[in-house]
Order: sequence, then structure tokens, then C-alpha cells
Amino acid sequence: MKYGAGAGVQRRGFTLIELIVVVMILSLIAALAVSKMDLLVPKYRLRGAVRQTASVLQLARSRAAAQGRDVYVRIYLSEGKYELLVANEKEEQPWVPADTPAELIPPPQYEFQSVFAGTLSEGAEFVNVILGSEADQTISSGRAQIRVSPFGAGDHVIVNFRFEDRKAALRLNGLTGVISFYEEEKSAPELLEDEGQ
Repeated sequence: MKYGAGAGVQRRGFTLIELIVVVMILSLIAALAVSKMDLLVPKYRLRGAVRQTASVLQLARSRAAAQGRDVYVRIYLSEGKYELLVANEKEEQPWVPADTPAELIPPPQYEFQSVFAGTLSEGAEFVNVILGSEADQTISSGRAQIRVSPFGAGDHVIVNFRFEDRKAALRLNGLTGVISFYEEEKSAPELLEDEGQ
């Protein structure tokens, strides 16, 4: 019986050249994949921005139904931000004498509180918000406020988005709450059409 280093054992492994070739092939595949992904990223960032905004509108509808009162989604067009606003009764209401008849008691006062806020993904931006079928209801700068009702009587809305040269839109049907997505910009007359995905 032989004892000693390497006696009866075959050593297998990769040479340095083989390892270098494998690393070069993997690097080439990774470079090709990254260059292809760069072409797809704007599309997915834009879709993500549209879906973010749609989820806030759906959250607003759920919140309105749970509380039994209107809630609002405020969109800051130039900043690419949005927030969900809920009206809560102010803690300090105006003082009313105890003997005041019920019909003379002022209604409770409310204040809006932001319960959720977010920002569009980097590079995505709002183009405009259309709150009806008339041209003067198109808001292209500043802020737009969308009313969402628990009883299906909220605003019909189109929100248009842009990411570089790509455009997209979402449409909220104020009566049914259905949100449709489009891979193009939409205009005011298209508010009442029932197409989309």
C-alpha cells in the first residue's frame, strides 16, 4: 500500500484559461441582458406610475365606502406627487347653547387630513387630469382634486402620464369605480367610452 501526497488520487479542476473564458462569456451575456432591459425600463416605469395612481384611487373608494362619506385624491401635477385626503370632524366645534333648537345647530366642521401620500417613480410625470367632458375641466398644472364617493357618484376622471416619449392614461368611471388602463394619452370626450383593459 502506498501512502503519501497524491498517491492514487486524481486531481480535477479548471485551468486559469478556462475560468477566464467562462467569466468573459458570462460578462457578455450580462451586458446583452442589461442593454435589452434598458429598452424595457421606461415602459415598466410608466406602467408602474399608472398602477400606483390607480391603487390610490381604489384605496380612496374603499375608504369612502368604509366611512360612508366622500374622500379626495389630490394630485400635484408638477411635483409628481399624490395624496389621499379624508375629512374628519374637528375636535373643537363651535359652542352652541344647550337650548338651541336642532334646526339652528350648525353642521359639524370638518378638516382634511392626509392618510396616504406617494410620489411617482423617477422619470414618470403627470401630463394632466381631466375631471369631465368639457375642455375647461382639464388641469395641466398646479393641483387637481378628485372626489371619490361611497355611493358611486364621484367624478369621472382621466389621468394622463408621460415617461420620456412614452404616454399612458388611466380612466376612472365615477359611477362604477372601474379603472381602465391605456398605453396612449386620452382626451375629454373619451370619458364616457367603456373600452380598456
